[in-house]
Amino acid sequence: MKVGFNRKVPMSVFIVTLIFAVPLLVAAYTDFDAMTIPNKVSLAMFAGFFLTLPLHWQGLPQLGEHLAVFGLFFLAGFALFAFGWIGGGDAKLMAAISVWFGWGDAPSFIIYTTLFGAALGLFLLLSRNVTPVRLRTSAIGMKLFQGDGDMPYGLALAAGALCVWPGSRLFTVLLA
Repeated sequence: MKVGFNRKVPMSVFIVTLIFAVPLLVAAYTDFDAMTIPNKVSLAMFAGFFLTLPLHWQGLPQLGEHLAVFGLFFLAGFALFAFGWIGGGDAKLMAAISVWFGWGDAPSFIIYTTLFGAALGLFLLLSRNVTPVRLRTSAIGMKLFQGDGDMPYGLALAAGALCVWPGSRLFTVLLA
């Protein structure tokens, strides 16, 4: 019995997916480890879209759409940061991720990210009292369980983006 699909996947799919996924994984790790997302990571995410543009070129209208989605997410991230609801690194990463998605993919990104963020928040909130003392007093545990309520939202952003990616229009264009 053969499992999988019977068509060859172009190398461009692997290259673009790698360029998309690596900054997300780095952002998730650094946010979890140090509660910060370096500017270099967000810049790599943003620049990766333009570096791979020749592999997924769809024309100027679609590029304009991606830039409009980026602009909206940038403004939304700025507002969320101004209200103190997310950190500056989270706002920049959210905008950098959004340039990869069009209007059709943006709602899915918002929903997945919100669901992962809610699950992470509930986990941190509910586990503060039941987490073993040894974990709570570790370097990471001190940040997560005894801090001032901050949470590594970069994890939710990365998880949301990675869930949307295989069904995104850009990914579909690469498979064509």
